Amino acid sequence: MNIFIFGGTGDLAQRKLLPALYRHFKSERLSTLVKIYGIGSSNLDILSYQQEVKNKLGVNLESIEYEEEIIQKFIEIVSYIKIDFNNDKDFDSLKKITSSKDRNLFYLAVTPIFYKVIADNLNKQGVIGPRSSIIVEKPIGNDLQSSIDINESLALYFNENQIFRIDHYLGKEAVQNLLALRFGNILFEKIWSNVAVDHVQITVAETLGLEKRGSYYDQTGAIKDMLQNHLLQILCLVAMEPPTNINSESIRDEKLKVLRSLRPLKTNETSDHLVVGQYKDGAINAKTITSYIDESGVNQESKTETFVALKLWIDNWRWSGVPFFLRTGKRMAEKRSEIVIQFKSVPHNIFDSNTKQKDNQLIIRLQPEESIKLKIMIKKPSASGFHLQELPLDLLFDDYYDDDHLDAYERLLMDIIENKPSLFMRRDEVEEAWRFTDQLIKSIGESETSLSKYNAGSWGPSSSDLLIANQNAKWNNEED
Repeated sequence: MNIFIFGGTGDLAQRKLLPALYRHFKSERLSTLVKIYGIGSSNLDILSYQQEVKNKLGVNLESIEYEEEIIQKFIEIVSYIKIDFNNDKDFDSLKKITSSKDRNLFYLAVTPIFYKVIADNLNKQGVIGPRSSIIVEKPIGNDLQSSIDINESLALYFNENQIFRIDHYLGKEAVQNLLALRFGNILFEKIWSNVAVDHVQITVAETLGLEKRGSYYDQTGAIKDMLQNHLLQILCLVAMEPPTNINSESIRDEKLKVLRSLRPLKTNETSDHLVVGQYKDGAINAKTITSYIDESGVNQESKTETFVALKLWIDNWRWSGVPFFLRTGKRMAEKRSEIVIQFKSVPHNIFDSNTKQKDNQLIIRLQPEESIKLKIMIKKPSASGFHLQELPLDLLFDDYYDDDHLDAYERLLMDIIENKPSLFMRRDEVEEAWRFTDQLIKSIGESETSLSKYNAGSWGPSSSDLLIANQNAKWNNEED
């Protein structure tokens, strides 16, 4: 098998892909017969690239993972090919080392503007065959039409089952456990609906700013960068109906049904269902943070949103009447990605009226640590009276699966190698998500929704608290 990483000298390859492949190699999940080719435009020979990979592994691996002898064996299966994507003749070198009969994985860790030219040249060199796969990163376009154009360019040479569209959130262990929690435990699935659920919160908060991506981000914003893919994909897994099989197309079929059930946001509804914001000066961990408009590459008059909070409705029987609150932002108070299932109140309180009773809450944390917490009410030990107390039942994955725990890219790469597509986005999913997002952006523009400012290091604009408070709820901002 040959793994070709286009963008092999870039940040994604060096920080995520090559460390993930090394861990598979170290655990003997990756055969020594595999060849890994980094592809880039830099003037490097093979030895120089191998040394660069070795140096970056030393930076990006935990010290306990770095074993010199295994590193050296891994480096021996790594090679380098210099290709200028704008020079068709540079691709000639590919047909000298592989053919359409081989199992070839083409990982496009490059900007999407190169997807078509790379696919065209792979076809010209005759290296695409029935055993080939192509892997592309988000964003798959920046609107519905550009997404269709990208998908069409890939579909010219690859069947749908040969195209793997990565959203790394779907490879996280806690996201996988969301499926196990729902469909492997009847006590949750029986109440996973409007029968018992009051509302659902999905938060993806970052403390980071633009990380030298100012010019890119200022043309994109939080809605396209995060909501259209990460948040909607998590929403689908929370809300979908039970698939017929965990490893089948059924998972992607059910996710698609959720996307098609999302109620479009009308222009006259934006004020009640949406908050967009942009961070200003503030502080995170006692460090002064500059405002968004003062970041490098950002237009001083920029109206690009760095925060979005949205109330969504899913129009089907299971979720009728249950609001889904989604929010994401940069320069927030904490790095946190989580799902909160807020259950309804008990139908009748049998306890003393002075006894405070909180509603049950299930919190599925995706990062920074992966965990599941169920908040329940118990009797507080006391000699006088019957007093209730809320206590959590905690499951921290690292306490149980330290050795076998895979990060998102490790899991997704292995699924690609084993040709398991269920964790990857299908074309119709991507385009349906863009269809919803385009309508949302159109409604924002037509309603002239104002941009709320928020301090860096906060939980976003105060108007986002009001958005959820109107549902008699509040965001889960509590620290563990």
